Amino acid sequence: MDYKLKTFEEEYFKSRNDIPKELLDGIKQLGIDFKGKKILDLGAGPGFLSKMLSDEGATVDALEPSEIFRKMGIDYTRGDNVKFHDGFAENTHLRENDYDIIFALRAWQYFDSNEAVREVKRLLKPNGLMIISDLGFRVNNSMMKETMKIIRANAKYNQLEPAGSKKYSIQMINSFPVEWFSDFNYHKFDLTNLFKKDYKIKFTDEEWLKRIGTSSWLSRFSDHRKESVLKEINDTLKKSVEGDIYEVPHVVSTAIFKNKNKN
Repeated sequence: MDYKLKTFEEEYFKSRNDIPKELLDGIKQLGIDFKGKKILDLGAGPGFLSKMLSDEGATVDALEPSEIFRKMGIDYTRGDNVKFHDGFAENTHLRENDYDIIFALRAWQYFDSNEAVREVKRLLKPNGLMIISDLGFRVNNSMMKETMKIIRANAKYNQLEPAGSKKYSIQMINSFPVEWFSDFNYHKFDLTNLFKKDYKIKFTDEEWLKRIGTSSWLSRFSDHRKESVLKEINDTLKKSVEGDIYEVPHVVSTAIFKNKNKN
């Protein structure tokens, strides 16, 4: 494998189009329908979730501060009921009381939670829904344990702390910081549902290396150390007796809030 690193956005686009159907299926099982809804996707990246929501019949505004991701997203979604906007969750410059649902997938920990909730309150229609979701894998087989062992051995200082605001939390609820729930409660949002769903993804050696290469842990490493770590993981995988395909258990965690503010 060539360890010459490409840009983060390029690697992310190639390795992170892995949103499980269990996410939207789990939400729909709660009686939430996306068809005909106007939805805002916060921190949309290259539009993976936006495309899924548009395929469900929604009209989607995708908010993303990275120009590279926006360009990727425009190509990926092909403009099918998805429009990209430059901006941040705390100050979107979008029209107030305009959305039925606002979604943040793998993103809320990078926002100022209180300011983002304040902006969500401005943007959502009364009784509109705010959905926060996150995806992660479970370290419970030898391949994954060896991977984490190598990463830990090469990490410095706080490079293995949880990403964003998660590292400051005193307690977690359904994988989310308790402080987020306090922010929503203060701004008059009701917590309506929490759920977790397990799923599995199969990886080849190369796919696993690309996936772990875009993890929040390795994003904090220098390019030189990151390349060294990926090479060491690859050498370990070549010695594995498990085969060339790995079934990696994952979990999707979701919290749904309802806007109880009136116009």
